[in-house]
Amino acid sequence: MTENIRGKRGDPNYKLISAYIPKEIALKFKTICAATEMDQSQAMEEMITIWIQGKQSVLSEMSK
Repeated sequence: MTENIRGKRGDPNYKLISAYIPKEIALKFKTICAATEMDQSQAMEEMITIWIQGKQSVLSEMSK
């Protein structure tokens, strides 16, 4: 089996994550990404970064 070294898939600085979400949300997400010509990975990275920033207090509590 050959290793895919192209793009994010072959970049050790990136990891694949996945989740099951309601179909309606997934379709809206894909539609908006297409309409705004935004890469889905880029949109997910942006949303997760914002979510993490809102949860910083959880990380602070864990490090105590």
